Amino acid sequence: MTRIVSIFLAVVLALVVIVVPLAWFVLLRPVAQPATNDPLQVFDHGSIGNESAQGIPYWIWRVLPTLFPEYLPGNQDGYGSIGVYWVAGEELPVGFSKKTLGVIPRVAPNCAFCHQGSYRLHAGDPATFVPAGAGTRVNIQGFLRFLTAIGRDKDRFTTDKVMAAITGIYDMPLYERLLYRYLLIPAVRKAFAEQATRFAWMDPRPDCPRPDWGPGRIDPFNPVKFFNLKLPDDCTIGNSDIMPLWHLDGLADPKRETSLHWDGLSTNLRETAVAGAIGDGMDYQGYAGANADLTTIIDFVRLQMPPPSPFSTALGADDPYHVDVAQVEKGKAIYLDRCAVCHEPGGARFRTVISAAELDTDRHRIDMWTEAAKDRYTNYREGGYNWGFKAFHKTNGYLANELSGLWLRAPYLHNGSVPTLRDLLAAPSERPKTFYRGYDLVDPANGGFVSQAGTVAERFGTLYDTSVPGNANSGHAFGTDLPAGDKDALVAFLKTL
Repeated sequence: MTRIVSIFLAVVLALVVIVVPLAWFVLLRPVAQPATNDPLQVFDHGSIGNESAQGIPYWIWRVLPTLFPEYLPGNQDGYGSIGVYWVAGEELPVGFSKKTLGVIPRVAPNCAFCHQGSYRLHAGDPATFVPAGAGTRVNIQGFLRFLTAIGRDKDRFTTDKVMAAITGIYDMPLYERLLYRYLLIPAVRKAFAEQATRFAWMDPRPDCPRPDWGPGRIDPFNPVKFFNLKLPDDCTIGNSDIMPLWHLDGLADPKRETSLHWDGLSTNLRETAVAGAIGDGMDYQGYAGANADLTTIIDFVRLQMPPPSPFSTALGADDPYHVDVAQVEKGKAIYLDRCAVCHEPGGARFRTVISAAELDTDRHRIDMWTEAAKDRYTNYREGGYNWGFKAFHKTNGYLANELSGLWLRAPYLHNGSVPTLRDLLAAPSERPKTFYRGYDLVDPANGGFVSQAGTVAERFGTLYDTSVPGNANSGHAFGTDLPAGDKDALVAFLKTL
């Protein structure tokens, strides 16, 4: 009997010695992405080390819009319906990486998933891509709900149906068929179901009336609070506009501490990038392979500039993007007198946090980031790994941001509650109560994007209601007391930034 047990244990040990390394080699061994010297390519498609947690096997990712079109926002246009830009000829839309683990390529979101922009100067124009821009059209919550809806649809997300869709477009070799049929599709089905549970807090309920994020917005830290940091659902609302990542080299001023995020919750660019990757699913094992790409991404956003404004004094007077020389000069003088202290590099309050009491803007985003969240993230350990975060803060205000590319940053304020520059200079009580956001046609008259009811924005955009919690358009009354002529001049200048 003892001999039989010994033989059995020897067989089990041999299988472990063989099977575990084989499974790692086939399913988990990270394979470096093709090398490139193009930092934009790294920003748009580089891995941030989240493939093991968020990566979807490539061929499953390919067929999901075909299998479940009704769960996409607007039920149209495949992944285009979530607002991501797809550069002609590229395999993936901007904001998705493709990295092989073992022998299976996996697709996962990266930094550019949120931080990408586009614009149109005329209604018939194709969209122009803006790297690292504000995510005007990107519907992150729509993508999450697409995946979670699939996770709940157990009767349709079956091995047979997924395999039929894949083999209809790809002559899959036998080894890959076996992996997909018996390992990958069941694993993804389980992961989607778990994701549905993980993001159930987003679903509206009477005791916690959270509004939808909508295109161009995200609740960036509640997912981290509830999942990574294991804090309870406190019903806070963190909905805020997706910030562009432009011109961040100025943060390296050794003479002053500069703030990042809408509420200044961090003061270190690298920690911000690493924390963002963690929020998107990077673990400490993935960090080793993603570190070089994260460094390239950080260098890219330090130096990346927005596209030049189309508004110009050199255009003919009949051009919708013409601005008058005298008006621009007058507006510049008003800006330097009234705005530069906060928004101009070198200004005493530039990239500092201005108190909520002074700003009087919607404070839900501030209240979402709590002292408990700051403390837990500072001391965050994963599998015993110490990330060494030192730059997290809890503040009670919002960032006085720089204004480069202001013509592409609409809607305005941290929660995107004011559609145009002209509206921002109106008294809060006179600002639009509702408008449509998520369309990228520039409004040449008012500065921002076309957003009014009855325009093309109503067809392609999403209704924004300022009466909903977290969506208030109050506060930032600076400049609202100017005479009408001065407001016109200031708008003319601001459109050129």
